[in-house]
Amino acid sequence: MKQVVKYILLLPLFFLMACGGDPLNVDVSSVNIAPVTIDRLEQDMFVADTNDISGFTKKMEVKYGRFYSVFISTIINNGGVADSSYAFRLKQFISDKDMKDVYSNCVAFYPDLKEVEGSLEDVFKHYKYYFPQKNLPNVVSMMSGFNQSTVYVDSTLALGLEMYLGHDNKFYQMLGMPRYRSLFMNKENLVPDATRIWVMNEFPYNMDKNDFLSEIVYMGKIMYLTDALLPHVNDTVKMQYTQKQLDYCTQNEFNVWSYFAAQKLLYTTDHAEIMKYTADGPFTAAFSKESAPRIGYWIGWQIVRQYMNNHPEITISQLMEEKDAQMLLTKSKYKPKK
Repeated sequence: MKQVVKYILLLPLFFLMACGGDPLNVDVSSVNIAPVTIDRLEQDMFVADTNDISGFTKKMEVKYGRFYSVFISTIINNGGVADSSYAFRLKQFISDKDMKDVYSNCVAFYPDLKEVEGSLEDVFKHYKYYFPQKNLPNVVSMMSGFNQSTVYVDSTLALGLEMYLGHDNKFYQMLGMPRYRSLFMNKENLVPDATRIWVMNEFPYNMDKNDFLSEIVYMGKIMYLTDALLPHVNDTVKMQYTQKQLDYCTQNEFNVWSYFAAQKLLYTTDHAEIMKYTADGPFTAAFSKESAPRIGYWIGWQIVRQYMNNHPEITISQLMEEKDAQMLLTKSKYKPKK
């Protein structure tokens, strides 16, 4: 009888752990931030009076601050506002038939950005929940001429809308975009991609070593923070995987980890060797063509997840400051099942 009573008493605790134990499922309804509004640089550009580039430039510099000059010089590679050919090259960009066609696609696909603003507002609330002292970025949309998907510079998060027009968009085919990339150039990927790129800039590489383990654990920290900021987004979207690729990872986790150990890869500092398991592509070349790309990063993500599950006393802020990948691996007790 005592054993039965003990079992019954444990049931509520087990039930709570199973149903409501996700530490990242937090309530951010009381977090106060300014509403997210996205300034549309691409719209400002493509309705510009090309006969008054000087006046247009002044307006853009007032509205977008230093970001506008960075956009011109670095993102669309237009030589810079002070360059003697600036006005001519900007007119070319705005008047180009293909760019105007791309802009029309952006307007049709994104007549407004209310949905994106709402999603980013939720991300920013979660960020403020974990990092109340940190500042939030300004957000603008842009057309980068297919040069960049998302850029974070000078406290501005810029979203390249033409990079998220749907995986079957004609421009991706015309440009010969690899299928493994265009497959994820959809509206649902915009905010998760922007979130990941933003936090990578907010928390640049800080590990105390430059070996393979440190590289994948660092990205594991970034992905865990992405988990925290996008708690209801599927892993396939956060990692840019198909469901089949994610299934490969979960089904072969033990084999992949065993391979890393057997090949003594964890402590290699050979950049070319590290890139074999972290570079983007259709698959990880060391494994089969059915494998997922960047599989080293996925393993790093699982290590960090297990570490945080085993150490609920560790805050996300403390996690992001951690520099010792070996300590994190040891304390995670990471050991995939066969």
